[in-house]
Amino acid sequence: MSRVALKPFDLGESGWNSILPERVPSPPLNEDIESDFCIVGAGIAGLSAAHRLSQLMPDAKVVLLDACAVAEGPAGRNSGYMIDLPHALTSDNYAGSEAEDRRQIRLNRSAIAFAADIAAKHHFDHEVFEQCGKINAAATARGIHSNLTYARHLERLGEPFELLDAAAMQSMCGSDYYRGGLFTPGTAVVQPALYVRSLAESWANGVNRRLFEYSPVNELARNREG
Repeated sequence: MSRVALKPFDLGESGWNSILPERVPSPPLNEDIESDFCIVGAGIAGLSAAHRLSQLMPDAKVVLLDACAVAEGPAGRNSGYMIDLPHALTSDNYAGSEAEDRRQIRLNRSAIAFAADIAAKHHFDHEVFEQCGKINAAATARGIHSNLTYARHLERLGEPFELLDAAAMQSMCGSDYYRGGLFTPGTAVVQPALYVRSLAESWANGVNRRLFEYSPVNELARNREG
């Protein structure tokens, strides 16, 4: 038997979640149940793990617990970007070496591809998930220099990018504030709370899957050996 020492605390109202229509949360767990797998935390990682388990083992009984309501935790409050490439603009490398950079990029893209597959399979709207790329906008000479340094890094990695001048930036955003930009195509944008809600709804609709909200874990125990 393992007691849980640290528990989530109330983060207050989630802005991303507050602008969405109200939803009825799943009931809390208030009885003894058994499952093949128990996942703690209905954030992006927990819900993605639940989806993957159900893909690999559709007959397995999977239980997903969260201490608060879906999308009210940290996953529903993040910036909303799934970035595939390095974004330490002034660094010569991202993860310590070009080999590690490429490995990290492969991992990032694998996660984005997994999310894109779920979004397509369950017909998520573009507001939920859209792989539209990103622009590093530069308003100063220092920003332009950072983008050029980043461009050289991407060239060494063989990654596609497009440098944008002031006219291109003004055409895109309607302002003459920016002096330039650098576009890369792989980033996905999500509405964090809606994405987490959509992951939860699409998963919980399947068989052998149970989601319990407002169900903090107090202790963990195995009921069988092995």
